[in-house]
Amino acid sequence: MASQLPARFLTPRLTLAAAFLVIIAAPSLRAQRHRGGVAFGDTAEWIDDCQGEGRRGYYDGDDRERHCEVRTTTVRAGGGTISMDAGQNGSIAIRGGDVETITVIAKIAATASTQAEAEAIAKQVKITVTPTQITSDGPDQTNHRNWYVSFDVIVPRSAAVIARTHNGGVSLEGLTGRSEAHAVNGPVSIYNMSGEVIGRTQNGPVVADLQGTKWQGAGLDLQTTNGPVNLGIPDGYNAHLETGTVNGPMRFDFPVTVQGNINRRLSLELGKGGPTIRAVTTNGPVVVRRT
Repeated sequence: MASQLPARFLTPRLTLAAAFLVIIAAPSLRAQRHRGGVAFGDTAEWIDDCQGEGRRGYYDGDDRERHCEVRTTTVRAGGGTISMDAGQNGSIAIRGGDVETITVIAKIAATASTQAEAEAIAKQVKITVTPTQITSDGPDQTNHRNWYVSFDVIVPRSAAVIARTHNGGVSLEGLTGRSEAHAVNGPVSIYNMSGEVIGRTQNGPVVADLQGTKWQGAGLDLQTTNGPVNLGIPDGYNAHLETGTVNGPMRFDFPVTVQGNINRRLSLELGKGGPTIRAVTTNGPVVVRRT
């Protein structure tokens, strides 16, 4: 006879269906992948968004003038780890390709009281691109004089990368080497990845869509302190899944089987098992959905 005790007291095997209440639904991966919803590498759309009505999304609708420009730099890949830093307010989107070069699309926005002053600020922004480093540097910022640089970066598929942002997101796509994504205030998004992937954010969602039937490589490790987890898993996927939350609801869109005590962290085998897929939060909901 099945036990009627609350789930927290159960120790035998049991099935968790989609019975968990979710307070909020995390945004889709594609919607989060780039700041302002602009597609990767679409410089014309970004310029239009930056100069037009999209300004309210960046600068709270103030009446400062702005200057927007794009600089593209290509260097030959050197084989070492590529370290990227977006600075105070930029985002980073990285895509792996069948290339032997590193192409950096730097999207620069500057604001000031006048158009001429905004253009002058942008001209002082320096973009550094080497086979192992991508950074931006510029003049001091005040309440009325600001700038940011967001990067769209194409690297060899097997490249090892480390990307860091402060107020902005990091997205990774199509890489097979070792990848790290670190954000303070912003999302970390993963799509079509393999190898060893580590993602951390303090304030923002972690989002991943898995591909195929099994992770190829060491595994995926995603963690946020204040934000939701949104994990998409294909039908028939094989993995060791670790997920959970300290303060927040959980929802599975498909049945899974667990053994032992149920608490706020779950560790279970999907299919035949495989490399570890870990996606956890401290304060926020967890959604594990079927893709």
